[in-house]
Amino acid sequence: MQKSRSMGVFEADAIASAAPPSVPPASSSAPVCPPKPATVESKAQVKKKKRLTVPREEIPWYPTIKPELCNGCGDCRVLCRPGVFELGPPDPAGIHRPKLVVANPYNCVVLCTRCVPICTSGAITLPPAADFQQYVEYVD
Repeated sequence: MQKSRSMGVFEADAIASAAPPSVPPASSSAPVCPPKPATVESKAQVKKKKRLTVPREEIPWYPTIKPELCNGCGDCRVLCRPGVFELGPPDPAGIHRPKLVVANPYNCVVLCTRCVPICTSGAITLPPAADFQQYVEYVD
């Protein structure tokens, strides 16, 4: 018998107490995890939608790539759904992978920072987020 981590009781006892008497207990190979109740914390963590207060073309929020640090892995290109990054020109010698460039800067979502931690070489930088809070309002 396995002890259930969430309930602190043996798995077979949890199944037997939860099932009606006419139903035989299930096999003990699958763990039993009761659904988590909704808590106040999970409701508070719900993301609020962002709305821009000015047109996107007037907000200079977009990443920059330092070409000397970029190793051309392409992780940022795969991660970024709006399509901000594209492959740059190929290496003339054909030895290295092409570096990535910011091809569509205004496709970048304002205050999104997902590409910075995914860059293993540290080539991607963004402007300070505090300077751009004025362009975004949060709505329900």
